[in-house]
Amino acid sequence: MKEIKFDKDEAEFIKDLIQENYLEIPMPKFANKIIGKLERAEKKIKTSSAKGKGRNLQYWVCERIAGMFGIKFVQSDDTCLVHSREMGQRGTDICLRGELYDKFPYDIECKAQESLSIPDWVRQARANTKEGRKWLVVFKKQTIGGEPLVLMDWSTFEELFKK
Repeated sequence: MKEIKFDKDEAEFIKDLIQENYLEIPMPKFANKIIGKLERAEKKIKTSSAKGKGRNLQYWVCERIAGMFGIKFVQSDDTCLVHSREMGQRGTDICLRGELYDKFPYDIECKAQESLSIPDWVRQARANTKEGRKWLVVFKKQTIGGEPLVLMDWSTFEELFKK
């Protein structure tokens, strides 16, 4: 099924409509589920929870990169070749060091958000990419589910395909 988006007024209208139609008779379970979904969608995620989601995605990416190169990711180890940048700091979200920086030519931005702001993400990734490197955006959207997805330039994809 296609995902649809309602603004606050539309969501209120739907809730009112459902509740008005079931004043006299018991409301079916699915009607309560719809109202619950609309109410949960109105709630804003706490800043600490949002940062936690972002941090978890960054750690996941670090673990995957470390695994690709047969090294161990330890965030607390300052000598680790792959590191997650602290929240709110400037630069790419994944820091690569030493030989790993040379072997893995991508500067990575991570986004764990429900709203897709792809143009903003691409602008940020491009701005944070150092000369001679390629940018990647790794994002996870809970309503899509599954593993995080990667966004890249077509030329980057073509290079990967040719290898």
